[in-house]
Amino acid sequence: MKAYWKLGVALGAAVLYLSTCSKTVQWDEEVPLNTGQTIWVKRTVVYSSQGGAGNPLDVADRPEREQAIEFTWDGRRYRYEGDARIMVLAISPQNRPVLIAKASDNSWYAEHSYPCTTPFYVQLVPDESGQAWTWPPYIDKWLYNLPANLLLSRQPPGQMKSRYTSADRQTEDAPGAVQNVSQQRIDPTYTGDRCMRK
Repeated sequence: MKAYWKLGVALGAAVLYLSTCSKTVQWDEEVPLNTGQTIWVKRTVVYSSQGGAGNPLDVADRPEREQAIEFTWDGRRYRYEGDARIMVLAISPQNRPVLIAKASDNSWYAEHSYPCTTPFYVQLVPDESGQAWTWPPYIDKWLYNLPANLLLSRQPPGQMKSRYTSADRQTEDAPGAVQNVSQQRIDPTYTGDRCMRK
């Protein structure tokens, strides 16, 4: 019995130690916009030593939920930092940038009390400062069918490149998106598992 207790304490200490180590990974990413223009954005993700979802003892460097994206549009600097897993950066008919994520990713809907909508995406809208973001109760229809234009896949920290072209992004995201229409583009029919259970 003592041996198991000591092993448990040792494993707990190891996991605690590893969880305090983190690595910040940044890269520049080419983003083709719905306007026909292309811009470059800076992405930041923090990796920390975490157990696997199905096996907490499978400790590895994994991305945290929070991420940041920075870019300049029409002479103004914008920065989003939060837990939405952004897949689209688009420019509205009013010439303002918006960010789109699947509301189901990272259980974003649960953390932010987001209602069940079809399509089940969230549209993040910046304030005048370009630093604070809010969201309407559903996304605008002009966003329907826009293709994903931001990198979703994550490699271990040492394997992430410092610069991703649009072609690089398509190659990296292809395995996860091949049978997932809602990840390839903003699918107007996407309901997500949460909505389908209602």
